[in-house]
Amino acid sequence: MRPLRPTLLALALAVAGCSMHPVYVAEMETKIPQPGELRRIEHPLFIILDPAKLPDTMTALGQGVKPIEVHGLHTFVERDLQRTMSQLFTTVTVGPPSLPAPSGIFLTGEVLVNSLSSFVGTRGPGTPSGVYVRMQWSFRIRAYGAPADAFIYQGTAESTVPITAVGSTQPALQTLFEDALRRLVSHYDGQKAYERMSRIGA
Repeated sequence: MRPLRPTLLALALAVAGCSMHPVYVAEMETKIPQPGELRRIEHPLFIILDPAKLPDTMTALGQGVKPIEVHGLHTFVERDLQRTMSQLFTTVTVGPPSLPAPSGIFLTGEVLVNSLSSFVGTRGPGTPSGVYVRMQWSFRIRAYGAPADAFIYQGTAESTVPITAVGSTQPALQTLFEDALRRLVSHYDGQKAYERMSRIGA
């Protein structure tokens, strides 16, 4: 059976009787990328998870594609981002703004997801056609009380596996979050963030 062309695929997913299956991050086994630089910063990292700024559920919308509900963005931060940053800091805590701050010198992290969207097509030559999902997001780290950020990442992540049917959303969205973490770690390495943040408080 020949694969559907992107325009036909979009039409099929738009008019199909069933809705896109919702996605649950807690059910994913997200693969954590390994940084190139494994030296850990001695100061604690406190990632602030503020539900007022980051909702737990968002909807990916795209022209000609049924909405995809994504549940568990807090799990992405509490589990996946925490595990990723634990390779870079000796202590990583995720909590609400009301959580008591660590004692001594520490850094704070802030996560924002600006948008989730879907598009129909390919990710480049030789990649399969289908529905892909994008996430615009950012992660900032600042020494507590400092006037400026010590590390800034603002980027776009994309799923690397296409959605080809209304029931194939979960595997595709898992690759979206894996791509997000991979790009974050690559940027951290490229910016030589360890050299800058390890000197805080010296």
